[in-house]
Amino acid sequence: MNKDLILLFDSLRDPRDLAQVIHLAFAFDIKVILTGNSIPLNNFKVLRILSSWIKTDEKKVSKFVTQKSSFEKEIISLKKKNYKIIGTICSGGKDFTKYSFPKEKIVIVFGTETSGLSKEKQTLMDELITIPMKNNTRFFTLSSIAPLIAFEKLKQKK
Repeated sequence: MNKDLILLFDSLRDPRDLAQVIHLAFAFDIKVILTGNSIPLNNFKVLRILSSWIKTDEKKVSKFVTQKSSFEKEIISLKKKNYKIIGTICSGGKDFTKYSFPKEKIVIVFGTETSGLSKEKQTLMDELITIPMKNNTRFFTLSSIAPLIAFEKLKQKK
């Protein structure tokens, strides 16, 4: 498993999005952390959706995905382990298409789909990135931006 990249999602509530995030973890062999009020990994809908895409079970899922109750405590813990924390925001961050991801261990943080990372949570980040959007597009779903950003990070590693 890639130990240099972790994706952290705060309060991921949609079963389909969680299934897609788990699928991403399997496909790219990366660790995912869920915090806050995220739905449980053993949610029936999540497992049903996931089983139509890949052969897995709860035990294999837990190898890639862990749940932690406190967002703030998890960020502090990861910083103590020398991870650089990069938050994703809708606007005002560094353009991720021009961003040089650090070669060190990083965590890419995604806020809730409805409100993103709060201003308070943004202060815990080492850097903030954004996906440039045109034509008055306000946001992307987590299931569409997470693979884009993870792929870009992994591509730059080579």
